[in-house]
Amino acid sequence: MTAQETAPRRISRAHRVFTYSAEHAPCGRLAPGERVVVETTNAFGDHELAPGDTLANLEFDACDPLTGPLYVEGAEPGDSIAVHIEHIELVGRGAQGVIPDFGILEWDSLPLHFFAPENGRIKWLRGIELEVRPNLGAMGVAPAQGAVPSIEPGDHGGNQDCKYVCPGSVVHFPVFHPGALLFMGDCHQIQGDGELCGVAPETDAEVTLHVELLKGKTIRRPRIVTAQRFMALASAPTLEEAVKLAVRDTVDLLVEEKGLTADEAYLLITVKGDIEICQVVDPLMTVRVAMDRDFFDRLTPDPQPDPEAVR
Repeated sequence: MTAQETAPRRISRAHRVFTYSAEHAPCGRLAPGERVVVETTNAFGDHELAPGDTLANLEFDACDPLTGPLYVEGAEPGDSIAVHIEHIELVGRGAQGVIPDFGILEWDSLPLHFFAPENGRIKWLRGIELEVRPNLGAMGVAPAQGAVPSIEPGDHGGNQDCKYVCPGSVVHFPVFHPGALLFMGDCHQIQGDGELCGVAPETDAEVTLHVELLKGKTIRRPRIVTAQRFMALASAPTLEEAVKLAVRDTVDLLVEEKGLTADEAYLLITVKGDIEICQVVDPLMTVRVAMDRDFFDRLTPDPQPDPEAVR
């Protein structure tokens, strides 16, 4: 068996924490490019739940357990890391219900329903079949200061509940501490934008990934690159504030990396960028500015302005 064929190292879900913090001791050290399988625990943690149970008495401090942190060798403040998500294997059943008044609408508790994946699909309520589309609701690094509860998003990433934190995506994070200190959890069998009732089918998972280290590449907040799209994410107390952060970040990115003026960047975002909602149910709101990847990658503006355009 060659080195390339060696099975990736496994990081156990027993390495469980409930905050993003630089105070946690690393559960493993990861060389850039090294493939690992990270086991994650469903958002209900150690709560013993069965079909028909309600979520009315959840202890939130014991929800959204994170596996981590992983120490990325060579990562220093001012760098960034790019997490390449290769595969997410769903483990066991997923559970969905409603936590009273936790989602976007005021709603009473609903009993839990459990769904077992089979051949890439789940049989949802009333026999509706859905194709699974696993995503990690929570992935992030240790924040610049203090400890952030696992249920919260922020500049460090965290509980952003973005459906594009999924296989095939590359998720970029700023580095605030040596080693970056990467955490993850809260996998869903499938989730729509917004995670509107607050609970998508929650499941254990095994995540195959590798991390790329981008030395000297400083970013303020997470970014996601897929085969089709580029996205800049931001979280804030209101949607309007989150949109402003994401748009400002994208303006600066287009200036610094694509050579546009700030005026040109703002105009371009208006015609080629889309504001999309990741989630509206966590303590902060999360949005993304998205742009077609093909257009974004080919963007090489003429350094000389078109005289006809400025008349």
